[in-house]
Amino acid sequence: MKPLKAKIFTYFTLNINPPNEIQINEWLAENPDIEIVDMLQSESMATKDGEIERNLSITILYREP
Repeated sequence: MKPLKAKIFTYFTLNINPPNEIQINEWLAENPDIEIVDMLQSESMATKDGEIERNLSITILYREP
């Protein structure tokens, strides 16, 4: 069995709609033969200069064929 690998997508924004979906879809299209084992999401918010900053990380655990 091949070892697990991880791909982490991280985005920091003041906008509620980050482009992570586009980045993830492009990466998946470039890697169509991987076996996705698990996906994790981590999200936090902080105040910066009076505005709320959203911090989003999506981790994909996968195996290559």
